[in-house]
Amino acid sequence: MSAGLMLIAAEVAAQGVIVSPPVLVLDHRTRSMSLELFNPGDRPTEVRVALLFGYPVTDANGDFQLEVPDPIPSSFPSAAGWLEAYPARAIIPAGGRQTVRFLATPPAALADGESWTRLAISSRFAAPRQDSAAVDTTRLTTQLNIEIRAVTTLLYRKGAVTTSIVLSDGRARQVGDSLEVRARLEHGGNAAYLGTIQFAIEDMTGRTLRSVDLPIGVYVPMDPRIFIPLSGLPPGAYRVVITARAERKDLLKESILPVPDRAIRFDVTLLPR
Repeated sequence: MSAGLMLIAAEVAAQGVIVSPPVLVLDHRTRSMSLELFNPGDRPTEVRVALLFGYPVTDANGDFQLEVPDPIPSSFPSAAGWLEAYPARAIIPAGGRQTVRFLATPPAALADGESWTRLAISSRFAAPRQDSAAVDTTRLTTQLNIEIRAVTTLLYRKGAVTTSIVLSDGRARQVGDSLEVRARLEHGGNAAYLGTIQFAIEDMTGRTLRSVDLPIGVYVPMDPRIFIPLSGLPPGAYRVVITARAERKDLLKESILPVPDRAIRFDVTLLPR
């Protein structure tokens, strides 16, 4: 990597802000909550907070994308139209913090359940003062035109909120030195499913030999794929176990609705590689 590219990469990393908590959960009784933005860099950063409606989907290959429908179908529980962020724009000094409060004014006829929106938090270096001494205009142009955007989630819960998870259509195929594993995921109830899907290879005695964890939020039916490395595993008969657990290392426990573990199993035969 050239020195110029390294410099740009370092600047991009420095412009990003740290968002805490990573998922906000608003209760219908309080209707407000705050998150904190932290600027770990050594320069002031301008941040903007926008609300948009979207949800993760998987394409035909099982890869993740963020679907942002426009217009929003009436059947989807969007909270984007009745939430406000204060402030929606701010400049955070180097090493500084900014609290952003969210206030909900839901419609009176809002049904029990969970509504949601995405928080798109954009950050870029704040423009330097115009009376600054000598300015490297090439460097300045690069700084002012690079924008980092983090997308996180805000959930609004009213009344009785439940969810569940169904795993089906588990399948696998050997691809080089990996096993490609897929399964259909679908949530039930009136809220999204937040949890972790573990994809594991076991021997025929039930001993886990390989596993990959996938933190996930299921808002619509999905069919993700993951790759499990096969190095060190000889050809032969094995079992794939796909387990859904309502827990996430990256989220606060109170953000996750309790759901019993669910699992599906099927046998595979690994061929010589």
